[in-house]
Amino acid sequence: MTTAPDPKEALVEVAERLFAEHGPDGVSLRDIARAAGQRNNSAVQYHFGGREHLVAEVFRRRMAQINAVRAARLAELDAAGEAGRLERLVETLLGPLAEHVRAAGPSSTYAQFMVRTLPSVDFDASVIAEVNAVQRDLGRRMQRLVPHLSATDFERRVELAMTMAVSALADFERRWNLGLVGEGDLAATTSEIVTMTTAALQAPAA
Repeated sequence: MTTAPDPKEALVEVAERLFAEHGPDGVSLRDIARAAGQRNNSAVQYHFGGREHLVAEVFRRRMAQINAVRAARLAELDAAGEAGRLERLVETLLGPLAEHVRAAGPSSTYAQFMVRTLPSVDFDASVIAEVNAVQRDLGRRMQRLVPHLSATDFERRVELAMTMAVSALADFERRWNLGLVGEGDLAATTSEIVTMTTAALQAPAA
């Protein structure tokens, strides 16, 4: 007997792809429900309560997976006595995100989804904050290694660096979707992103 696909999971998968392609306001909730194979045009409202909550749920599910890897990598750094190296912390922050893109294959859309939706997401909201503890821990650890930056400057620089990193991964995704690059190119792209982000954090205060 074939098990019917979980409607909430189907809605999340479709929403990630359509929001990545059209932006959070560029596609109707009815279109998302239809593309997810739901007969009820109000399926998004029924399962998630609306567009904002659906966007947050995409982030929550993906971040739960990515942050589990980050937590394991951070524990390995602590055990090896390497958690005081900024580049290793940056690798721990960005590497699992790149690996998530790679695991999804040439149909990956998560980085493009992030570029489209990051400005509208409240990461302190309980639905996301509960899976985001390791990312906050990484931020505190990195800040201690760049004492020349004030808290405000550090926060601004991390935001700019993450925008650069996610945009670079989103660009890779688009080119991978078109067959212009291959999986092997992702390692080089990730290495450059880590190197540039580390250098950006170490640069003198403006």
